[in-house]
Amino acid sequence: MIEFLGRNNPPLDYVYLLLIYVAMYVLIRYGTRRVELNFHRSRWIVAATWGIGIFIGNYVCYILGIMSFLPWLNNAMHSFIWIGICLSFLYAGCHRLPLWEQMALYSIVSFIIKVAEALLLGTWEMQNFFGIEGPWAYIIGWSLMDSLYPIISVMILKVAGRPPSR
Repeated sequence: MIEFLGRNNPPLDYVYLLLIYVAMYVLIRYGTRRVELNFHRSRWIVAATWGIGIFIGNYVCYILGIMSFLPWLNNAMHSFIWIGICLSFLYAGCHRLPLWEQMALYSIVSFIIKVAEALLLGTWEMQNFFGIEGPWAYIIGWSLMDSLYPIISVMILKVAGRPPSR
């Protein structure tokens, strides 16, 4: 059970986390009222690719020693709900903005979610990020890595034969 929920994490903490995801989705939706009709399929390609890739990648990074362990439920929610659904919706709404602005948005919202997960579930607790010491370096470092979402999403769509419209 420790591997599934995490140490001392009651199921209610996951309900709270889900509410935070919903709140962040509402904030994201404030800037993106709807996904353009011609971008729906692209959005779901991005969502599925990221969700599956991050779910597997988080565990592989843990095995390699570059990430702390995310309990399975946290990893699934983070990968499929947050990164797959919520961040793909953000991408659908901001993919035409300047790249620096997209990257800033991703870093900011990712930081907020990682802090929430750390406070609620005790995750994201590794004491360094590629040699930079401190738990905040770890959270900030991975939040900055999440700013690559728009760049990698363009590559995903090109491989899928659906380059994003500009």
